Amino acid sequence: MNILKKMIEFIKLKIAVLTTQLKIKLLEEKDFKAFAEALKMRESSGNYQVVNSYGYLGAYQFGMARLCDLGYTERKEGYSGYSNSAFRWKSGYSQDWFLNNPDIQDRIFLKHCRKLAEIIKRNFGQSLGFKVNGIQITLSGLIAGAHLGGIGGVSKFLDRRDTKDQLGTSVSDYVKKFAGYNLENM
Repeated sequence: MNILKKMIEFIKLKIAVLTTQLKIKLLEEKDFKAFAEALKMRESSGNYQVVNSYGYLGAYQFGMARLCDLGYTERKEGYSGYSNSAFRWKSGYSQDWFLNNPDIQDRIFLKHCRKLAEIIKRNFGQSLGFKVNGIQITLSGLIAGAHLGGIGGVSKFLDRRDTKDQLGTSVSDYVKKFAGYNLENM
């Protein structure tokens, strides 16, 4: 009987170890590279050269305002607001340059996500791990939500006032769809 109890305890311990190893493996597979690939497929089916009907560019569908925040475009004199027409490319950059450089788009997306992560941790870090309207709040989910609807869209979502983009996709859709990726070491 004593041997049977020890065998059962050994099996339970082995199952716990294997379960932990599996969880670690799943987290490794859901890293930044997997996140970027999934978001790129959702945004443009992976097409680096696409421009949608609203003027959003490339595989990740960047707007000119966000590219301004990241240093590639600038606001036209006398313009306000965030429409793409209020911005122009800085010297040395162009739409053709952007659309024909997948590596540049990937690097810009990484820079974009790092900046969003910094802002999200500072402003909404206390929300991570909780649920809003049944949706688990994770860093990757909030980064995806901010990619779609900006930091303001994430703030509204966390206040239970969901917003949608011009195509009808809600911030909550992205927060849910892109939850659970390990972006701590991006």
